[in-house]
Amino acid sequence: MGLAKRISEQRGSRPHPVEKFLEADEKVRWIIPAQGGLHPFTMLFFAVFILLAVLVLDPASWIMGVTISTVVFAVVAILTTARYRVIAITANDVLLLKARGWRPAKPVELLDRIPRTSKFEVRSQFWSQVEIAGEKLWVHKRFQGKLDEADATLGRSVLKAGSSVAYRANRAKKKVKHARKRR
Repeated sequence: MGLAKRISEQRGSRPHPVEKFLEADEKVRWIIPAQGGLHPFTMLFFAVFILLAVLVLDPASWIMGVTISTVVFAVVAILTTARYRVIAITANDVLLLKARGWRPAKPVELLDRIPRTSKFEVRSQFWSQVEIAGEKLWVHKRFQGKLDEADATLGRSVLKAGSSVAYRANRAKKKVKHARKRR
């Protein structure tokens, strides 16, 4: 069961906030939170640095005060430069939506709508970087499976499975695949 389906069942009749950015006949298949800016583990580096400063330096030292102040300033700068995004994937398009830091799963603005023409090419890392509409975003490992599913469905027909046109189109694709294998 997909995330969008589970959320819609939990909410009952209330639509998901992503749905107000969709066209009338569109349905969202995957909703993925993402983060722009520096690598999300950058703050971890600063936390380790401040811990080492506290352990190594003399507590009464002015150097420790300057070090801690600098690290706190850097962490605040990183937090304010982080861009929170929601990636909504439909059958034909990818929607890049802006979200706020306090509620990163609730989109507030449509930034871009691009057609699904290429794969996301997710690397299996804890935070993987993908590029959507020229913006580099970090996607957590928990959501990378959804991007892989979206990559697997790329290029499939969005016509109804019962229609004769869809049947003929799929049959023609299979014939082309078999012809390529024989060569």
